[in-house]
Amino acid sequence: MSTQDPFALLQELDQASRASAPGLPEKADVATIWSGLGFRVGDLQLVTRLDQVSEVVPYISGVAVPGTKRWLKGVANVRGELLTVVDLAEFLGKQPVQIDATCRLLRLNVPELNSAVLVSEVLGQRHFLEEEERSATSDIQGPVLDYLNGAFVRDGQTWGVFDMNSLATSEPFRRVAA
Repeated sequence: MSTQDPFALLQELDQASRASAPGLPEKADVATIWSGLGFRVGDLQLVTRLDQVSEVVPYISGVAVPGTKRWLKGVANVRGELLTVVDLAEFLGKQPVQIDATCRLLRLNVPELNSAVLVSEVLGQRHFLEEEERSATSDIQGPVLDYLNGAFVRDGQTWGVFDMNSLATSEPFRRVAA
């Protein structure tokens, strides 16, 4: 029976463990992903930051408000809370949103403003890679440009990044009297 120094035994175990241990993982570059809520307004495909919309609601017809611009569709009762409903397409100078099974209300997440915009269709959550981001929005024309913060291009399709906060604080949006 041989007696081995306990410290030497621990050193041998340490060397054996290090020799058979897998290496550390290599540092990998992680792609930056931007996520938002995709929606369609007429022929425009847009996306907005997730924190700018508090909920998506099926279209609820509201009560018309006399003496307002045509794009203000009225006031709707959503779970006991009154929301001002704005037809976003008509506000942007396009044909009004066709009321059908796909249209939705996007409730703006703006403090002290109970408002929702009517859109043609909600396309769900969209994720874009950093290399798909573009600052130029030359594919998009018209008044919508005032509310865009760049765009993403995927598979030849431009997605304008729509800023709901910019819309909500703009003078044209707040000036509803006809």
